[in-house]
Amino acid sequence: MADARTHLAVVIAAPDTPAALALAERHVGVATLVEYRLDLMADFDLVRLVEHSPLPAIITCRPPEEGGGFCGPERERRSLLREAIALDAAWVDVEAGALPELAALPRRRTRLIGSRHDFVGMLGDWASHGLRLRASGADIVKLVGSAHHTDDVLPAIAWLAGLDARLPGIGIAMGESGIASRLLAPRLPAAFLSFASDGVGTGAGQLGAKTLLEDYGFGRVGMADPCLVLLCPTDVSWPQVAIYRQTLSAADTGGRAWLLPLPIERFGPGLLLACQLAGIKGIIALPQTLRDPTLADVGANPHAAAWRRAGGRWQALAASEPDPTDTITFVLTSS
Repeated sequence: MADARTHLAVVIAAPDTPAALALAERHVGVATLVEYRLDLMADFDLVRLVEHSPLPAIITCRPPEEGGGFCGPERERRSLLREAIALDAAWVDVEAGALPELAALPRRRTRLIGSRHDFVGMLGDWASHGLRLRASGADIVKLVGSAHHTDDVLPAIAWLAGLDARLPGIGIAMGESGIASRLLAPRLPAAFLSFASDGVGTGAGQLGAKTLLEDYGFGRVGMADPCLVLLCPTDVSWPQVAIYRQTLSAADTGGRAWLLPLPIERFGPGLLLACQLAGIKGIIALPQTLRDPTLADVGANPHAAAWRRAGGRWQALAASEPDPTDTITFVLTSS
């Protein structure tokens, strides 16, 4: 079970400094960090952003080849990052190519997020990338791949699950298919943060901060015991979610259980194993959810309505139209 302090960071790409600070202020009590995307702002005052941010700030300025919008000279971009370090910004996000130079600078408070992105696939060897960024001076390693199907969340979750919690990281599968990597993050002790948008997404698959907190229960996911997953179509039916949550609440004797909806296009073995690594006790699939036949390859019945982790195996409830009470009772029972 993860620390409840996995941060929720809201990404802000406002037109100017007053608008950025106003948006950050609106997220006080919702987010715990804010990321200012300088490369997506038409005008900014870096001193004001750092000194007057109502939340601890991550300063980021991405070039186009790293998915950003800063089109000026590279020396100018690095100069902005150097200035952020000199101003004692809490965090500065630095791409792998610039990391050795900036990590060599004297720093009082600033910690560096060393990042690597893959906008085509899922990065390959996550462990090697992480070790290289750490060796180059990253305080926090951030690895981001591009998910093309739901099973692509597994590399991100597996990498985070293998990290020492004293050396946290950020692991993300971008895109709609990778949403589970953002939602399951609080279940992993080494997950430093999960990103959310301020309402206008700056990353593929980002959800709004209030949606993450209020609808998905981001603040409850990490401490939930047990945590159950409800597999939903990508267009989540919140009335159905409410029925299952009410049923779980009635059955929960400890008061710490939580039901996390995962909007997916297809349930396969990669997502199943990701849920296992995140300490999910039970998985329930709404009837509309597609199941991959290869679930059978990892010992899970692809025709089931629900699965519970017990005795080292995934046990299945074979029912095509499960009753919420029967299903919740099944997944809460260990055998």
